[in-house]
Formats: sequence, structure tokens, C-alpha cells
Amino acid sequence: MTTQVDRAEVLAELALCRARLSAWAAGGSVPSSAELTRMVSALTTIEDQVRGVESRRSDTTTPATLRSLLSLARADLAEQLTEEASSSEQLLRVVQLAVRLVPGAEHAAVSLLRRASIETSASTSPVAATCDRAQQELRDGLVLYINGVHETIRIDDLSAEPRWPAFAARALDAGVRSMLVCELPAIRGAVGALSLYSSRRRAFSSAGELVAPVFASRAAIAIAHADQVHNLRRAIGSRQIIGEAVGILMERHRLSADDAFERLVMVSQRAHIKLREVATRVTETGEDPEEITR
Repeated sequence: MTTQVDRAEVLAELALCRARLSAWAAGGSVPSSAELTRMVSALTTIEDQVRGVESRRSDTTTPATLRSLLSLARADLAEQLTEEASSSEQLLRVVQLAVRLVPGAEHAAVSLLRRASIETSASTSPVAATCDRAQQELRDGLVLYINGVHETIRIDDLSAEPRWPAFAARALDAGVRSMLVCELPAIRGAVGALSLYSSRRRAFSSAGELVAPVFASRAAIAIAHADQVHNLRRAIGSRQIIGEAVGILMERHRLSADDAFERLVMVSQRAHIKLREVATRVTETGEDPEEITR
């Protein structure tokens, strides 16, 4: 709710502007360039104050409204993120739902920072992907910073943001004015972030800050699932290659399966080469394990 101080400040500024306009009209004089500049500055200040009041109003979301919003977000996620969907499909649905349900969001992206390289795992628009690319190229921005604070970051106006000036300039060029960035929890070997963008100043409220982590958590689950599938496929592939190598050695040297496998292990340990690589060289080049030194 607007406070008395807020009303007094805004009304005082408006009264001053009205008095100046009335004086110019009564005297029939044309205001100077400096006077017009001061007038524009005063009106801009009033606009910012009004927007600030509106923003504080939106921040006072009632618990009942917030509970309904959170319930809706969870219900939509549960309904649309089926087990049949691939990890990439799940991530895309997460960012699409985030844009639909997080108040103020117009664009969204899930990004992963691995070995100082930012990759966009899912995005709803070229705007979101462009902002990720700018952070990668400039080595400046919120995805590079989020892991150090472990909290949701809200930027009300990028044009007044001093912490990431290079990135802010690029984001403004892309039409982004405000942002909400939430860290993805428990991402192994990487830093993950859900980034929400808007073309309006002060587009995000405290309600958005509370709802966004719901989508960040679901994105983290989808990424963890993708890693599990990748590791499982790699493990199956390794077993197949090792099995082929064991079969070759059994036939070539008249060995039992255990003895053939043990020979591969001994070569791997002696040459400090992964067992999968030793097996691959045996199956693809026909090398004998005893000939492998590095």
C-alpha cells in the first residue's frame, strides 16, 4: 500500500511542475532549454517514484495468492513433465512454463557453466540465448556470478546496474531491461542457472523470486536425469567393447574369460591407460595387450 511519505513526495513534485507550467502560461514566456531539461528530469523522477510504489505493491503478494501460484506451477510441471519426455524436452517445457507462470517473465533460459564455458541447455527465444552468448563472450554476467552467492538475484533496471556493465550494455541492446536469475541446485560438475528476462523495468516482484526456484529445481532434476542416461549408455558401451576384446584374447591365446579380462586390467594399470581405451585398441587395431605401452 502506498505510504503517506510516498504520496507526499509525488504530490509535491507534481505541484512544483504544475506551478512552473502555470507561471510560463500566465507570463506568455517560452521556457529556456535548461528549464525544460529540469522539468523533464523532475517528471522522470516522478515516474520512477510511481513505478517504485507499484513495484512495492506487487511485492506485497498475499500468502494465499502466493500459495495458489506455487500450487499452479507445481501442478503444471507434474502434468507436462512426463517420464516419456527426453531431458531436452523436459528442459524446454520448464522454461516455457516459467515464462507462463512467473510474474513478469517474457523470456527464459537454462544455462550450464562447465569449465568456464557457458552453454544454453534450453531457451524460449533468441533473446535469452543472445544474453547467454554475451556472458560467454564478455566473461561478464550473472551466470558467472550466481554460484558465489547461492541465492536468487533480481535486477530491476539493467541501465542502472553497476556490477556487470559490459553484459548490461549487451542485454539492453537485445531489449532486456530487468532480470531474475536463480541457481539450479545440486548440479554435479557444473553451475546451473535459470534466467528470466523482461523488456520492462521492475518487471519482477518478490512473488517471482519465490516461484522461480520451483522451476530451477525441476530443471536440475532434468539435467541430472540426462547425466544418468549418458553415464548408463557409456557404461553399456564400455562393457560391450571390453567383452569384444576379451573374446578376441580368448580365441587368440586360448585363455579363459577371467584370464583374458585380467590381462586387459594389468595392461591398463601398467600403461596408465583406461580399460575402455585398451579394449578399443585391441578390437579396432588388433594390437596385442602386451604390445601396448602408452
